[in-house]
Amino acid sequence: MIGIAGSNVGVGCTHFSIMLANYLTGYLRRKAILLEFNESGDFERLEQVCTGQTGRKNPYRILDADYYKHAGPENIKEVLLEGYDDILIDFGSVKDGEHESYWRCDKKFLVGSLTEWQQESFREFEMEKRAKQKKSWQSLAVFGSEETRREFSRRYRINAERIPFSADAFSVTEECGEFFKRIL
Repeated sequence: MIGIAGSNVGVGCTHFSIMLANYLTGYLRRKAILLEFNESGDFERLEQVCTGQTGRKNPYRILDADYYKHAGPENIKEVLLEGYDDILIDFGSVKDGEHESYWRCDKKFLVGSLTEWQQESFREFEMEKRAKQKKSWQSLAVFGSEETRREFSRRYRINAERIPFSADAFSVTEECGEFFKRIL
C-alpha cells in the first residue's frame, strides 16, 4: 500500500497519485488501483471527463489503472480481495481527512510546494511529525525554484526530492519513469 498526502490543498497530490498509478500500470505492467480518501470529489470529475459517465460502480478504469472514488478505510478489505499488486491511496491534504490509514501504509509520500505561500505548511508537517516519530515518509516537492529547494533543505534539514514536471498525469515520460524508479 502506498499513501500519498499533500502538505496543503492544491500542491499536486492527486496529479502525482495519477502519475504514479500510470507508471505502475503502464510502465511496469502491474495491477494497481488508486483510492480517493478525501472529500475533493476529483475522482468523480475525472470519471466524467475521461469516461463520459458518472455514478458508475466503483472501481472504474482509465487506461490500465483502476480508480475508486469516495473510498475510506472500510473499502480496504474489498480492494485487498481483488488481487492488486499495488494499492495507492490519495489522502488529499494532511490538514483534513483520514490520517491513521496514512501511517499504516507500507510506503508514504508527502507532496509539498516550495512556493512562498505554501512552504510553511510543508515545513510545519515535517517538523511536527519528525519530533513525534521517526521519519517514515519521503518528501517530494513541486513548484518553486531549485535554489528555493536547496535553501529549504539547508535551513530546515528537509530533503525534498523534486517531482519532474508533467503536463499530463496519464503520460509517463522517460524522466518521470526514471524518477519513479529511483523513489520506489
